[in-house]
Amino acid sequence: MRLSYLATILVHPRDTMRRILDSGKRWSWEVVMLAYVCASVGEASARNLSRALPGVTLLPGLAMVALGLIGGAIGWLLLWWIIAWIALPIGRLLGGTATISDIRAALAWGLVPVVWSPLYRIPGAILAWRFDVAPTTNVRPIILNFLAHGGCSLILIYLLLQVIFEIACVVVGSFTLAEAQRFSTEKGFINVVSALVLPVLVIFAAIFSFRS
Repeated sequence: MRLSYLATILVHPRDTMRRILDSGKRWSWEVVMLAYVCASVGEASARNLSRALPGVTLLPGLAMVALGLIGGAIGWLLLWWIIAWIALPIGRLLGGTATISDIRAALAWGLVPVVWSPLYRIPGAILAWRFDVAPTTNVRPIILNFLAHGGCSLILIYLLLQVIFEIACVVVGSFTLAEAQRFSTEKGFINVVSALVLPVLVIFAAIFSFRS
């Protein structure tokens, strides 16, 4: 993989995506896994697990964390695969010509903003580690002190950055998928959003039907 693509895809997404599609190797699943690893920064902790489950020692705790990460990675790959197959017929209706392999590559490289998310995730994880307390500790004064010293602003900034990076994935994915489909970026946006929203609508419809 040319590491420069991880930067140029953000500023010249269509040109970079075309070079990737025309190359012999797309690095599709590798990019998805890299994005997953970056998204998992600060999310897993054997120490937190041992505190939640006091009977679990360090090594079993690490094993459980590892299994959780592996399960999450498989989940990301399955979701990526499913969304690609949903995007294929939608793209055809919009006049797209991409193969399923092209679509998978475009969606994978649309996740590149997540690869850069450790820029804010690592500081957030360090801050959370500093305020990690034992279960028996009275957390109320700790939380109040944290909020009184700008903690609320830090939380809002962290959440805002998460939203920005998620929007960036949709934007970059619109460009990359549009290039793969060889149609306009506007249609690329419709293709991406439709592929993401359709599974959610199906799930909600199934839940509503079940309850009815």
